[in-house]
Amino acid sequence: MADSKETIKASFTAPTHRVVDGVQVDLTTEEVDAILNEWTDNELARQLDEEANGYKTARVYPQLGEQFDKLWHDINNGTLDNTGEFFTALKEVKDNNPKPGA
Repeated sequence: MADSKETIKASFTAPTHRVVDGVQVDLTTEEVDAILNEWTDNELARQLDEEANGYKTARVYPQLGEQFDKLWHDINNGTLDNTGEFFTALKEVKDNNPKPGA
């Protein structure tokens, strides 16, 4: 479930300035609020899209280097099948994060 807008907004560090023609200019309270609101809306849209399309699993898969290492070991050990480390690690992610409607 997506976080509330309040939670999302609180997770950001408020900007204090911007650079205009190479000069640092302080932001007004209204500008800070507008930027934080835009960031919040973008993050909420990202979370809702993630929920609707099942992108969550991309964050829970092992790092690619770890996946390649498991794959190499499975090839080296002759276990490049559904008993190998590579397969079982990815199957666990898939089993724990089924696609919506599947």
